[in-house]
Amino acid sequence: MNKTEKIFSIILFLAFSFSFSQEVLIKGKVIDNQNRGIESASVLILDSNDETIAYSFSDEKGYYNLNFDKKGINSTLRLKISSLDHTPKEINIKLESTTLKDIVLDDKIETIKEVILEGKKVKINQDTTSIKVASFGNKTEQTVEDILKKLPGIEVLNDGSIKVHGKPIKKLLVEGEDLLDKNYKLLSKNLDSKTLDEVQIIDNFEDNPILKKLNNSDKVALNLKLKKGLKNVWFGNLTLGSGVLSENRWKESLNLGLLKKKVKLFYFGDYNNLGEKATDLIISNVLENNQFGNDRFEYKTKSLFSIANNEPQFFAKTQSIFNDAFSNSLSFTTKLKENLSLRGVTYLTYDKQKQNSFSETIFNIENNPISYTENNFYNNRKTLASTELELKYYPNDKNYITNLFIFKDNPNKTSDNLIFNTDNINQSSKLKNTTFYNHFNHTYEISTNKIINNYFYFGSDRVNERTDIFSPLLNTFLDLNTDSNLLLTASNNILYSGIKSKLITKLKRLDITNSLQAEYNRELYNNKLLSDNEFVSTDYSNHVKLSQFKVISDNSIRFNFSKIFDITGNISLQNINYNYNEIHKNIFLINPSIYLNIKKTKLGSFTLSYSENSTLPEINQLTDDYQLTDYRSFSRGTNYQTPLKNTIASFAYYIYIDDKRFSINTNMFYLKSKSILNTESIITNDFSFNSLQQTLGGESYNFNFSFTNYIRKLNISSRIETNNIWNSNPVNVNSNSFSTSKGYTNKIKYSATTYFKIPVNFDFGFSYNFNQTIFNDIKSTNSTKDIFLNINYKISKTLFAESNNSLYFIFSKKYSFNNLILSYTPIDSKLTYRLVFNNILNEKEYVYTTLNNYTNFTSKIQLVPRYLLASVKYRF
Repeated sequence: MNKTEKIFSIILFLAFSFSFSQEVLIKGKVIDNQNRGIESASVLILDSNDETIAYSFSDEKGYYNLNFDKKGINSTLRLKISSLDHTPKEINIKLESTTLKDIVLDDKIETIKEVILEGKKVKINQDTTSIKVASFGNKTEQTVEDILKKLPGIEVLNDGSIKVHGKPIKKLLVEGEDLLDKNYKLLSKNLDSKTLDEVQIIDNFEDNPILKKLNNSDKVALNLKLKKGLKNVWFGNLTLGSGVLSENRWKESLNLGLLKKKVKLFYFGDYNNLGEKATDLIISNVLENNQFGNDRFEYKTKSLFSIANNEPQFFAKTQSIFNDAFSNSLSFTTKLKENLSLRGVTYLTYDKQKQNSFSETIFNIENNPISYTENNFYNNRKTLASTELELKYYPNDKNYITNLFIFKDNPNKTSDNLIFNTDNINQSSKLKNTTFYNHFNHTYEISTNKIINNYFYFGSDRVNERTDIFSPLLNTFLDLNTDSNLLLTASNNILYSGIKSKLITKLKRLDITNSLQAEYNRELYNNKLLSDNEFVSTDYSNHVKLSQFKVISDNSIRFNFSKIFDITGNISLQNINYNYNEIHKNIFLINPSIYLNIKKTKLGSFTLSYSENSTLPEINQLTDDYQLTDYRSFSRGTNYQTPLKNTIASFAYYIYIDDKRFSINTNMFYLKSKSILNTESIITNDFSFNSLQQTLGGESYNFNFSFTNYIRKLNISSRIETNNIWNSNPVNVNSNSFSTSKGYTNKIKYSATTYFKIPVNFDFGFSYNFNQTIFNDIKSTNSTKDIFLNINYKISKTLFAESNNSLYFIFSKKYSFNNLILSYTPIDSKLTYRLVFNNILNEKEYVYTTLNNYTNFTSKIQLVPRYLLASVKYRF
């Protein structure tokens, strides 16, 4: 046992041997004037100096409980209860072992003074920050996502995922209800911005009412509050759009919503060929291992053969992607009984993409560089269909039961007719992927400071691929007739089940979690290469069977020095029976970590962490023979030797003052890979061969910083951010040994938005991207720059103009994209008329070059030509 393990063992021993102090229990129910339970009411115990002794929040039925050590408390205590839309109340309490206190809160009666106060753009009440969206939009926003991008404390990433106060959101709620779970992009990218009144940021979010009593959560969620008048009625919009005097373009969509007390429902349908991808709205799977909350394990298989689409990364998808997208989703939540609810989602998304490109690749690894060209004609049809059903049962204030079932069917067809140098190559792939997951959770309150969560899960993911390949080069290499057709069949199937029991204990200053998990999974990985339905060679076929039985004990202890300062230690002990093919191993892993948190001070929040991580190879890394992974690449795995290990250290500092639109977020991250599976590559004129080998790894340093500020005198909100990565990794290409490759990446971005009280406002900014690699004393550098200026002009009360302009500098080339949007909404009309003039200057082709390590890659890609789209939207 090393020094680190001894330290964590001592921490665990102290946690288990901690003696209980004499405690006082205060519990009851918070209700309104009509005897209805008030959810999320804040309940505090205060001493005579207004110091907080204990605090909690009421659950969805209004119940609360608090426990604290009465030792050393001599003064009179007060119970303070507060909630939005209700008048706060305080009462004196006695130091008795158990005290029952039911509290009635009166509805808040607004005075004129209070109305002015409540009319602020941003309100902060404990863990909830409420933002009035009308103060931040300019009426050009089409969807909820467009609005969220402009709100303080909220960040929308390029893929549409949302961060709040620097953390990924746990849920995107509508009127307090979760309808789409992890696939919230279906909501944020479709729901009309005009329906939105307020966005609430909920810190310390916990949707499990039993776990909420311990108040251990550090998660964050968003709640969308819709405008008055949209409850108890059907509402939505219908959009019809078509190209005018240009290449055929279209956009049709239908949104429906219904918000009632017992039923909430949304339907989103969209069909367009403007470049956006419908399947990008859906997440693949979820892996969550939470110290003090619910877990979720969804395992995913891997496809074998890949056909590249060569999509450009610099531009928006509407500028460079040729795609027909269709999405259709229905989500609902309903109360079957007072304590039983059902949530359901079904969706069908479809993309049909055509992407043509030309590229040249040069490998600078020998005196005579290796080069080749590709002319690609890529076609892809991808479908994602799924159904989710989730039951939530809350029989009493001690039990909470949920069951989530997910089924997915994801077929995918891809073809690519390409010219490799002068050879014609055809490849066509059909993939079938079916998945189901089931998650059952039972949370039980043993006592006021002890909760046990039992989680039972099982699932299956199956991938079957069939790829037809015609390649004279492959036929020659495999000693076949030049006109032979190759067939690659591959499958990867995983079946797993497990149970995890977690005991969470909360003492005065200690939060302790002890969990025990047992999991079994079995995975099969097969691939065969055939010529005209006969085996080519066993050298290019694999059959791997991997089974694992895991027993895992995760233990955490958090010591709260105060409300703002805590330290958390974790240790994960894993015993894994690891069997693949004829090899049997029994492996013991220890993964420790420690976190120091200083949170919500006047200066901000600080986090310092250190962790050691050991993992095992995945099934596709254990193949004995080469397998064809694209039309010119072969890959081979390795045998298991020792666990793969890395060490991670990080520091983070952040402060968010939403009502002043001020934030700073910075983090530093260090990764040291002690043992990794590295690639040995042999590159020839026609093929590349990659073999895995376990080696010492490299290291990486990351530094990220962002600063947002609102200058009130100028009515400008600005943001500057930078991302930096330094890394070094061992690389082996056409050599007998590994050499070190060093890299540096830097991105600097500045953006600003004006809030002038005149008809014209602006969004503007620039970004600079720099990349450098050094390999075998050869230095390669890339840099790109872009600037943007968006002009929003309110011509009249009914007419708005929006001009979006971007200029890219990529090597010696310049690309300019200019779009003009006109929107007309007559007074007291439900109709909005819109003209979108896309790519006014008609940029037609994009050429870019990337240099890294030993590779020089140049690509030429077609861009979406100029078009004019006219649309009308009807709101009801």
